[in-house]
Amino acid sequence: MAVDTHVFRVSNRTKIAKGKTVQEVEKNLLKRVPSEYAYNAHHWLVLLGRYICKANKPRCDLCKIFSLCEFENKFLFRKI
Repeated sequence: MAVDTHVFRVSNRTKIAKGKTVQEVEKNLLKRVPSEYAYNAHHWLVLLGRYICKANKPRCDLCKIFSLCEFENKFLFRKI
């Protein structure tokens, strides 16, 4: 499973597959994600990291896996 910056960020923030390097994250993702979901899981994590779990201002208010997230700087309320 390819690990880019989005997958790396989401995997570490949610602790789905923690790791200090992309190789560690990839190894841990392959252990946790069933092979039949691996292809789609990669795309889901990329899209989540690109549009919802952004680096600077995550859209926690729109996140479907908010309850799994252990990111210490969650944005619980967003000003409109």
